[in-house]
Amino acid sequence: MHCSNTAVRRGWRCTLALVLLLVAGISLSTAQLAAPPPWFHSLPSAGESAIELRAPAHLSSRSLDAQAQQRHFQSHALRRRAVQDANDTTQSLGLLSGAYDIPLNVSSPPQLVFVQLDTGSSDLWITSSRCISKQCKENGVLTLDVDKSTSFRTIQVDAAAALNLTASSFGDNATQTSTNSSTISKRADTDVAFSIFYDDDTAAKGVLGADEVRMAGLHVERQAFALIDETNVTLGAQGISGVLGLGFPRGSTIARSLVGYQDQIGDVSTLPLATSLLRTNVSYPMFGLYLTPTGGRATFGAADPIVLPTAQDRSLVQWHDVVPFPSGDTSLPANATLNVDAPALGSYVQWVVRLTAAGVAGRPATLTPTYTQVRETLALIDSGSSAILGPAADVESLFAGITNSRHVGGGRFVVPCDTTARMYFSFGGRNITLLPQDYLIGPDTLQPYLCFAWPAASPPDATGVDWILGTPFLRATYALFAIGINDVEPPKIGFFPLRQPADATEEAQVFQPEPTQSVLSWVSAQGTKINSVLPNSLVSLSMPSRQPYFFGNATATPSAGVVPTRVGASRTYSPILPTVEAGTAASLPVVASSSPIPVPSNPANPQTNAAACTTPHWIPAALVACILTYTL
Repeated sequence: MHCSNTAVRRGWRCTLALVLLLVAGISLSTAQLAAPPPWFHSLPSAGESAIELRAPAHLSSRSLDAQAQQRHFQSHALRRRAVQDANDTTQSLGLLSGAYDIPLNVSSPPQLVFVQLDTGSSDLWITSSRCISKQCKENGVLTLDVDKSTSFRTIQVDAAAALNLTASSFGDNATQTSTNSSTISKRADTDVAFSIFYDDDTAAKGVLGADEVRMAGLHVERQAFALIDETNVTLGAQGISGVLGLGFPRGSTIARSLVGYQDQIGDVSTLPLATSLLRTNVSYPMFGLYLTPTGGRATFGAADPIVLPTAQDRSLVQWHDVVPFPSGDTSLPANATLNVDAPALGSYVQWVVRLTAAGVAGRPATLTPTYTQVRETLALIDSGSSAILGPAADVESLFAGITNSRHVGGGRFVVPCDTTARMYFSFGGRNITLLPQDYLIGPDTLQPYLCFAWPAASPPDATGVDWILGTPFLRATYALFAIGINDVEPPKIGFFPLRQPADATEEAQVFQPEPTQSVLSWVSAQGTKINSVLPNSLVSLSMPSRQPYFFGNATATPSAGVVPTRVGASRTYSPILPTVEAGTAASLPVVASSSPIPVPSNPANPQTNAAACTTPHWIPAALVACILTYTL
């Protein structure tokens, strides 16, 4: 996600989301990144590529025989189908000002809030009714009143009784030096403070707490989250009370900050909410996102039966390994968080995969990894960003495939609004194709024949993540996110393309130009008009200097294959996903009901929160079941 004047809409990675264990003397640093060009304020800043918290551990893995494991998969297929879990569910999603939101019922008795879905972060935070800021009091912003909850508890710790930790931050935000040690005199239990800072001087602050949380019919009795009591983040524009991070425990500032305190906080789950929900009691530990320009659906425990109605459809989902990262830092003390929390929280941080190809109209762009140590181009799949971002050289190479495209400053490109070329991204298997309607943003108001387009160029990230593939990409594919099974199956992402038949192999099908009139109709009706002053001459695209590779002093490098997640799903699950890259699964569970749970009325949204009924044109209309009226 990215921080702009509507900070929550697009994300957290512009600065580090910090949990400050003030009682332990821990202070994590932040970095201020460049603001977006003033003439293009509605788009992400050049600093979007900063990614928070990426230092997973290498944990020794068992040697697995791939063929034997595949036989094991097949032998369990019939049993899996027989025990389809009734807890699997489909939840309709709301959409307001670019943010896809999902309703949560928090506390006992339940209180309704809406949070943005963000696969690019891992923490849940919710605005408190005690929030003193005017942004919390905007019309329609729902807040959580813990005084009305019989189950809420503030998370408190005695720092002197915990591990002797020294905290430091990650990636572009890293100081590469340690902060104060937590070796202090014993004191009474104290609240754990939570703070998030943004590059546009917005922030959210509060404390950690735990309460019962229900989402899409699933629930956790004591889930840790941040209760915000002060913020200048605009909430009403997005119709949300906070953000739900769907990343891994290693990426959670809450989980990282509470390493070593589990014996003090008892049975509170410090894992991200999605991980807590999916570890047990569903058919398979995965969630799916189907996003459209007007809403969407999320599934938990199984695939969406509307998008993948047949076994043949489900067999066409291609699966890709999530990338683990190096861990540790030889330049820091042994008790620094970078050196101790990875074994506790697993090897994975965010939904990052290898990007093997990208291009336009069948013309491949040149992709070059930012760091030679990484050797592969990496992409973050990010539902919390409404952008597509990449390294300057890669982006320039990609736009070279669109006639009369040009850079106009700040990493932004314009193309003719009547372009018909399809854009594509590949992760080692088939292409995920984007129509012009997917990657076009909208026309310039003074030169309406020119349209701004994704991707935009962004500075390199020190962790080696080169690309951010946000909602413009996700609307072109159905994405499934499997969190992994401890010691058995690594996390994976599955893609089912929505802009061409999933089994299409002919270039004429995959790269067929979009009809000009279809593109122009979209630009006129749905394109976002951009007030700007375009330069009258060519603007060179500078290649920003890169930071030193963050993992240059790593103590361990993860190996390929199954890496123990430790905080993944229970081994009571039988693995069903392919062991080869870009492979397919023979048996994939689907939610039994094709009717999604409706979105409750959101007081911040003046229009009905209708989850989109749009489906790929090759899915028969008879298979589509949509609910258009939503009530509490």
